[in-house]
Amino acid sequence: MEHRRDRRGRRRQPDQERGLRPLFPILGEGWESRALRVAMPTGMWRRFDRLAAQFPATTQARANGEAIVYLLRYESETAQWLDWDQQKQLRLLSRSLKRDS
Repeated sequence: MEHRRDRRGRRRQPDQERGLRPLFPILGEGWESRALRVAMPTGMWRRFDRLAAQFPATTQARANGEAIVYLLRYESETAQWLDWDQQKQLRLLSRSLKRDS
């Protein structure tokens, strides 16, 4: 009986195809795939989806990754992290003070 092996080295029977063919295209050199759970307001998701649609890619996950890379590059070029964090803290503090009064 002939045994084949999938990408992970698992042996497969001659009539067994599942697990031998990749479900998604192989990632390029230097790319890594991770599952992320992200929560945002619906309007922000719509904006993100429009941005991701501007990046042609073989899968939606890659288009989303390209959009995130674009945003991270843009953010690092236009703002300093500590300034952004300080502004965020001030916004949260002002909201908290408004609720308390």
